[in-house]
Amino acid sequence: MASLRARHNRFEAKVRIPTALRASYDNREFLYRTLTSTSRKVAQVEADAWEAGLRVEWAGREGLAKDERANLRRVYEETLQAASAGRFVVHVAGEDPIDAGIDYEIGKIADAIPEDEEAGPEASARLAALEDARVAVLGRKPAVRHQFEPSFSQLAADYMKLWKTRSGLKESNTEQQKRATFALFAGYWKDRPIRGIERPDAARFMDALRHLDGSWARSPAARAMSWDDLQRTYGGRDKGLSDATRNRHAATLQALWEWASERGYAEGRNPFTGHRARLRAGVNVKGYRPWEPEELKRLFDPGPKRADLREVMLVALHSGMRLDEIAGLTWGNLREIEGVPVFDIKDAKTPAGERVVPVHPAIAGLFTQRGEKLTDRIWPNFNPEGPGKKAGADAGRDFTRFKQALGFTERAKAFHSFRKNAVAQWEAASIPETEVAQIVGHEKKGITFGTYGQGVSIHRKAEIVALLSYPVLACPAR
Repeated sequence: MASLRARHNRFEAKVRIPTALRASYDNREFLYRTLTSTSRKVAQVEADAWEAGLRVEWAGREGLAKDERANLRRVYEETLQAASAGRFVVHVAGEDPIDAGIDYEIGKIADAIPEDEEAGPEASARLAALEDARVAVLGRKPAVRHQFEPSFSQLAADYMKLWKTRSGLKESNTEQQKRATFALFAGYWKDRPIRGIERPDAARFMDALRHLDGSWARSPAARAMSWDDLQRTYGGRDKGLSDATRNRHAATLQALWEWASERGYAEGRNPFTGHRARLRAGVNVKGYRPWEPEELKRLFDPGPKRADLREVMLVALHSGMRLDEIAGLTWGNLREIEGVPVFDIKDAKTPAGERVVPVHPAIAGLFTQRGEKLTDRIWPNFNPEGPGKKAGADAGRDFTRFKQALGFTERAKAFHSFRKNAVAQWEAASIPETEVAQIVGHEKKGITFGTYGQGVSIHRKAEIVALLSYPVLACPAR
């Protein structure tokens, strides 16, 4: 229990600092605080509230009582909101009714505490909220009570809950990526409140990412590791996460800080600004490259043992479509428009991605036997995975194993390279970029075509798709 002594017509409280934490307080043994009340009983309650807050803060430093801290924060915030809104108004002649009501509530709490006993944690949280509400009523800004602020992970959870309410949000791995970033930093930061983060803290975190093995997230065990264990197992590499990946982490944390700052949980300069590396093609960004003719011959002669994998490879070469789009096709996505068989791409990540792509004559034979239901996937043996239940990840892993078995280990040569092959042929044939964009699912450039254009006809699209030719593939379809 905090001890009191009279000092200059006020009371001063004294609290002993735990031995393990004294180094954080310049090796002092006690903390002192001058109280506002002139009544010993009310001053003792105020002192107990201060001590209780310190105990909560100290427990947080030691990684203890997380559930209790969350509950005390809820009690504090609810009481502060109620007092500030005038819920405890008492009309006394010559006094502000809100201020009088707050005094009355403080007195009720003090009267409920037995003699020679200290206020419990919840009572202390209410008292702290009432004191802060009174300061606000008097036109001053209350001091920040760090012990009642949410932890980093709790604040990140609130941010993500609000983020998910955005209209037009598509199922993707973006949510998983954001949550992974927050979990990574929460481990580094020991899940303390966001307000305490300073630029050196953010810089040291970003430096650690430069030495973190890029494959760490592929291990389920690694995702459950503490930050210290993660560093011991995967840290200290000569080459860590790519610039693009670190940029994504920095942007995610920067956005959280801005959101927290707008809600009063952080202040000052955003510590996560200035950590994004400039991305330059060919320097720190390695783009995909198309397959060379001889490489295509090796990929398809004799080709993968899985017929469905071979077929999605052929579709990619002859359409420029993305792997997720192809692997997720249902028989309902295969239809005719003005006599032209097309893939009708739905539920894409962007409006431009929702389009129709004509079926190339060379692969038309793949779809002569239709499924029983329109909702059946054309290639059902690829397992749907991830937040959007997409089959592309499973197909992609199988293709990676297949290409690596042939000796193709370069990351720039991947399934996405088939898309590059198609676009490269259209570019060589001088097809206008705005027409190619409508086939591959890119935004049309410029306000004229992008906003007012009606799009190329389905027959023109069919002409463009039919230009794709791969002489090294003697018999592309089955």
